[in-house]
Amino acid sequence: MARERRHGWWAMSARLFGRSLGRRGATFFVALVAIAGGSAVAATMLTLKADLRAKMTRELRRFGENLALVPAEDRPGATLDEAAVRRALGDAAAPVLLARGEIGRESSASEAAAILGIDPAAHRRLHSFWRLDGDWPHDADDALVGAAVARRLGLHPGDRLTLRLEAGGEPLSLRVAGTVRTGEGEEDQVFVPLPLLQARTGLSGRVSLATLFVEGGERGVDAAAARLEREIPGARARPLRPIAAAQGAILDRLDRMIWFMTAVILALAGLCLGTTLFTLVVEREAEIGLMRSLGANDGDVARIVLGEVTLLGLAGGAIGLLLGTGAARLIGWRLFDAAIDPRLGVVPVVLAIALGVSWVAVLAPLRRALTIRPAAALKAE
Repeated sequence: MARERRHGWWAMSARLFGRSLGRRGATFFVALVAIAGGSAVAATMLTLKADLRAKMTRELRRFGENLALVPAEDRPGATLDEAAVRRALGDAAAPVLLARGEIGRESSASEAAAILGIDPAAHRRLHSFWRLDGDWPHDADDALVGAAVARRLGLHPGDRLTLRLEAGGEPLSLRVAGTVRTGEGEEDQVFVPLPLLQARTGLSGRVSLATLFVEGGERGVDAAAARLEREIPGARARPLRPIAAAQGAILDRLDRMIWFMTAVILALAGLCLGTTLFTLVVEREAEIGLMRSLGANDGDVARIVLGEVTLLGLAGGAIGLLLGTGAARLIGWRLFDAAIDPRLGVVPVVLAIALGVSWVAVLAPLRRALTIRPAAALKAE
């Protein structure tokens, strides 16, 4: 008997819900839009957070190094072992040898300049933000000239220049592969292939310093500095604090902004959903009163209301996931020219958020539903 009663009760509840959905589809749609909108923002932000830090780090890498390795011995001309530097840093190493000399056009006046021996491929990776007229050095007699020096001497890509080193030796005739503009001190420097400068200064296998980019903000830079000082004999690691601090601050603020925006949007979605659900309960007072007259107790009413809200939450969460994934991919293409791929780990989190917001939003409407009495509701109807 009890089993038949429960079966009849659930059949009646299903008919009432279907009838209510048909009569109040617009209200249910508003509730669905509210939870789908909040879920879409949550899905977008969580997908971005999963991939954005890596993409932002790659973008920040374009603005140069945040750690420098220099000789621990504080004297002019001190150098590091290039082989040890490359073993510790691998492809991240951008070794530099410093020298002084004079450059000028052939058969014309010359001027003093700082000469840097570099690994062009490593410097190109680390300083992709440099603006070049011409190209990076490729051949053993190529040079890269700072824009200020080139302007004073009238040098252009393809011209020949004469380099005389303070260390002595025969003058070098080099081809200007390109001129570099950075707005910084590089515009007053001349860059030549590292092996060439090592050979002409008698410092084969030695470098004056090495620069690199380390991920992880200040903490990552400090950890890398400690490790490199242990691995490279006679080296001292000098974090470039302003750059490292700025990079760490940008990433931390980005995380906080994502969480703050997500919380605000979800709060607004919850308020909208709560108001809509309260309206639904008020509109259905007669139906709830009829169910109570047929024997429904508080638990039955609560199960029906929570069941409807749970379905709304799951449907809204699923729609929000689809919209959020598409929005994240669009943002990735717009900002980084690369898609931000969906993450499976975001799916349960977004569905849980959608259900959580739905259950919190339904608390006030549920309390209202539990206060409805059959006589008063049916009389008002």
